[in-house]
Amino acid sequence: MGAWRFWAHGSRRFFKNWGSYVALIFGTNLVISYLAVPIFTWLLEQLLKWQGVSYVSYTNVGSILGQTPLAALGMLILLLAIIILVYWQFAFLLLGIINIIKGRPQTVRAVLRDTVTSLNHTSIGTFIFFIGYFMVILPFGSYIFTTPLLNKAQIPAFIVSFLLENPWMAIGLALFYLGAGYVGIRLITLLPLMIIDQLPWRRALKTSWQQSAHRTWRVLWHILVILLMVTGSVAIGYALIYLLQLWLDTTSFAMAGATVNLFIMEIFTEIVICYTAAIFMMLIIACYRQDLTLPSRPALAFNEPAKLLHWTRGTVTTGMVVVSGLLVAFNLIYLNGLAITKPIMISHRGVDEGNGVQNTIPALIKTSREKPDYIEMDVQVTKDHQFVVMHDNNLKNLAGIKKKPYQLTLKQLQHLTVHENGYQAKIPSFDDYLHAAQQQHQKLLVEIKTTKGYTRTDTARFIKLYGPTLLADHDQVHTLSYKVMTDLKRLDKAQFVSYILPYNLTFPHTTANAYTMEATTLNDHFVDKADRLHKQVYAWDIDDTDLMDQMMFMGVNGIITDNLHEMQTEAKNNTDHPSYAKLLLTFMNELSLTSSD
Repeated sequence: MGAWRFWAHGSRRFFKNWGSYVALIFGTNLVISYLAVPIFTWLLEQLLKWQGVSYVSYTNVGSILGQTPLAALGMLILLLAIIILVYWQFAFLLLGIINIIKGRPQTVRAVLRDTVTSLNHTSIGTFIFFIGYFMVILPFGSYIFTTPLLNKAQIPAFIVSFLLENPWMAIGLALFYLGAGYVGIRLITLLPLMIIDQLPWRRALKTSWQQSAHRTWRVLWHILVILLMVTGSVAIGYALIYLLQLWLDTTSFAMAGATVNLFIMEIFTEIVICYTAAIFMMLIIACYRQDLTLPSRPALAFNEPAKLLHWTRGTVTTGMVVVSGLLVAFNLIYLNGLAITKPIMISHRGVDEGNGVQNTIPALIKTSREKPDYIEMDVQVTKDHQFVVMHDNNLKNLAGIKKKPYQLTLKQLQHLTVHENGYQAKIPSFDDYLHAAQQQHQKLLVEIKTTKGYTRTDTARFIKLYGPTLLADHDQVHTLSYKVMTDLKRLDKAQFVSYILPYNLTFPHTTANAYTMEATTLNDHFVDKADRLHKQVYAWDIDDTDLMDQMMFMGVNGIITDNLHEMQTEAKNNTDHPSYAKLLLTFMNELSLTSSD
């Protein structure tokens, strides 16, 4: 069957019985999102609290393994439980969609029983293999099968950006994604073979690889056609809603129209999510049948007892009324500008779209004219334990010298010229940079970076030398080092200190006033909890308007950006009496970015 014909046939099947597909997929996602994820989050927090672990990051993995082995063991058990649940979710959706295709000869209870049975025949070795399988194909497979349970299994954006800056690393990353896509296609029938045929993973692996030996390009073409049609449908649907609202904004029905349009947009998005999951599952089933076709569908035969059927219909109807009411209530709140917040604007490393050399005084002066709330900059210790303004732990990139800042004295560093973005400037001491900021009446967010030359006494020296000035100027400090953060708060409780987190695994419990979180894994649950605990959240790096809109929806307190002026404009457009059409466009970006949550 050709790719276009398969897509058309699968689409007709979905829309003829869309209620069953939506109930299956949307219901499963609700259970995972609002029951399973909160339970796992609570269990992890209780485990860490019991073991006295304040936070989890790559910086304290060693100490967790060495000092709190029970915490490490508990986290491993929770990881295994999550993997089992992901396996169950895939199995339930697969068997459920097969049941719908066959005309629903089984009840939901029977499908659940079959899913549990498939788990009973699965060994520990299979789940261990399953972890590796998902980690390898996740960059590719997330377009086909998404789950909130694996949302944190992502490569942070700052790591991807770092890799792309090096040509060889960029090539390696591209090859990895190509390899992951190829493996994903070759093993597209792996899970059905394990779940339906109950094959051991080694045999299923071999069988799947053999089955797809001469069909890789054909399957890829089917996937591309489906993605193209889904993307095109979403673009057309959103465009029609947006254009309609542009017209309604010129009438007296603008508010009422926006409320209805936003409601339609939310329903449309959820149906598209369910449609995408269903059509890709149909493709996997067709590949499993080895002929890329779907079986003919007999007339639906619902065999639930009449009493159960009436109860189900009543429950679904009630649920739809309640959800619709909540959606309308949220729509009114959002359209009145109460659901989004305007964060403070922080210029990353003191530049805006490459208008100077990062962390230098000329760039500070130029950027401060754009009135950021804060300029974020970096300090390190020198060989003579003074403080110099520098981000990189090696001078090769900016100064062309194969030395590290802590290997040179402050005087030696100040004689060096750094080059970037077609500009050049001298490396400044922190004293000079701080003085220049004071002259510009510019507040700073100072990042203390630790290197091999940094000692604990340097933290005490920093507070002694600069603490009173930072407090007087309402400056702030943040750091990736947990020890530095705790020492800063111990030495000066009044100092505003944010703890930098590159990854959101669980909410930390520390003495920090705020958390500077990398945006890739940041979510509204983290922001909401921080708000309840009176902690602020700064998101980094926010360099495009779609991501900016998402952060404003989450309610972050501040954003750190390399594109200051563009983000200032976007925040202003979103909050200073925007049109209803603009609000809908902003919400479209939010829906497209979070549709897999």
